[in-house]
Amino acid sequence: MASPKPAFGCCLSSPSAPHQNGCGLVEEEFEKAIRGRKVKAMNAADLATFLINTQCEKSMTEDRATTLMTDFNRVVMKSDSSRHFRIPGFSGSSRLSRSSRHATPAPEQPPTFDFPTFLRFLWHPDFNGPQAAKSSTPTDDMNRPLSDYYISASHNTYLSGNQLWGRCSTTPIIKALEEGCRVIELDCWNGTGLNIDVLHGGTLTKPVSFQECVTAIKNHAFQYSDYPVIVTIENHLDHEHQKEAAKVLHEILGQRMMFVPPPTERPPKLFRHPEQLKNKIIISDKPPGLPLLTQIVEDREFAEEIIKKEIIGSDSEDGEDGEDENEHSRKCMKKVLTRQDQISRSRTLQPTSSQDTDDSSSEFDPEFDKLLYIHCQKPNEMENDHVKGGPLKIGKVAIMANLSEPQLNAQVKDHPDSLIEFSKRNLGRVYPFGLRIDSSNGDPMYAWEHGVQIAAINWQGCDWPVWISKALFSKNGGCGYVKKPAVLLPESKHDHRSLKDIKPKLELKVKFLLGYVWQKKYASRRRGYFVRVTIHGMHGDKQKKRTRVIKQSPNPSWEDQELEFQIRVPELAVLRVELKRRDRMIRNGWVGQCCVPVTELLQGIRTMRLAARNGDHRRSKLLCYFEKKLL
Repeated sequence: MASPKPAFGCCLSSPSAPHQNGCGLVEEEFEKAIRGRKVKAMNAADLATFLINTQCEKSMTEDRATTLMTDFNRVVMKSDSSRHFRIPGFSGSSRLSRSSRHATPAPEQPPTFDFPTFLRFLWHPDFNGPQAAKSSTPTDDMNRPLSDYYISASHNTYLSGNQLWGRCSTTPIIKALEEGCRVIELDCWNGTGLNIDVLHGGTLTKPVSFQECVTAIKNHAFQYSDYPVIVTIENHLDHEHQKEAAKVLHEILGQRMMFVPPPTERPPKLFRHPEQLKNKIIISDKPPGLPLLTQIVEDREFAEEIIKKEIIGSDSEDGEDGEDENEHSRKCMKKVLTRQDQISRSRTLQPTSSQDTDDSSSEFDPEFDKLLYIHCQKPNEMENDHVKGGPLKIGKVAIMANLSEPQLNAQVKDHPDSLIEFSKRNLGRVYPFGLRIDSSNGDPMYAWEHGVQIAAINWQGCDWPVWISKALFSKNGGCGYVKKPAVLLPESKHDHRSLKDIKPKLELKVKFLLGYVWQKKYASRRRGYFVRVTIHGMHGDKQKKRTRVIKQSPNPSWEDQELEFQIRVPELAVLRVELKRRDRMIRNGWVGQCCVPVTELLQGIRTMRLAARNGDHRRSKLLCYFEKKLL
């Protein structure tokens, strides 16, 4: 006697055995929703029940489910491209059946989903993505001082490519503003005559004019967010060029766009609220950075670490350091130092005027000084009693501390409590170390978890710090400001030690039901695939786990493997998912990634659309199951 055919065209197995094709949980939910009816079709009431019970969309109604099904049938099912779309996890024909292509037989009849259509619905990231739809307005209280918010920030915003000979233009400034960045950095130098050049000093970059940069900021500052843009000017200008910079800012931005602080707020005792500064451009100064050679001499150990991780390209996450790493590190260090010395000499030999020295910029021109609302200082420029390497001192006015990566590390190691307290009233800014010539980045979470609001990111880079920064600032309506967790706000009594003792508040469980549609170069059946999951967040929340490797499968399933995480400060946590490949030649190859803030992560069966390193979407997707539980 022939065995019965599996329902819905999927390979069913006994309840005690895991489903090998990743459809097991989906089939169970479909059967549960239709309540065992003989007609295997899901109506709007069934879909609403599924969305409420499994997807935790508690506000779902039957009417909204009807609209959702109708929109899906109209937008997706009737499109020509979808008719030849192979359904992952469905063992039938690559073409949809006639009933699947037309889930609603007649326009006047209520919409229904058969199982293939329901599976397609779950696979569609626009209808079933992992993150809540972006709010049109901020969800955080925006009536607190600026120091109570993390602020999306860029480093050397005008640069494309690397930090040594990358192109300076307005294009990356516009792109950063379009992606929600609220802190723009311009390195300003004396040009010919009264022209002001924006470029990365001490390198081979060619300048873009200050006027062009300010015009680009004016035209794009508030197209995607109404909340204030902070223009940080690294000031290498003499008094005449500072006066010219003030004139340019007045002429292009005017009083309507530029916030000119009253004399009593230069600097303020307490920063204003983002709500008070909507549609305003704030001017901030930034003291000139140390030459790269000086940075290396002062922080040689950190410099060697950067060379090891970034220039050599060793992957410390996977423990695959090269055999001759130490020797290679020394050679790279010598090469970089020689290159920088040559660049510095070429700059020095260029003819300069008597005004082209940094001594003249030690004091501000009065006209330029009137525009500054956020006064930026290095640690050794703060209070008179601040000693090198000592704790940050809280003064009588609110300022912004400008810290390099090594300085942040030193503060966290030696004075974590003073750093947290300083950041409750003042702003802190951390910028990438000078040796990150490939536009790589340090971990911004290291700054955020200690209350530092501004982690300046090389948006030119395509590394994971860029991904988690964009993920964090996708919160709060994507306005570029995210309120700090309650444990880091001024009213909190937590110190560095008690922050480590906070008990977990959230349990997150993750399953990867099925992977689908690799790029052609990843489609070989000889390769294996695995998923690596990382939680970025407060000290004890940083966790990393991975699935087993599934070999010889273009659509691998890890449905029987559950990854569990306990998170203490979910407001700051970001989930990073990476799909990796493994074959005989490559141990940990890379396919795609997706980053989502944990508080924005939707529960239930969700589809993650994977992205390339530069953020462009790929066709590769992961069908996942997420469950969150308050502890």
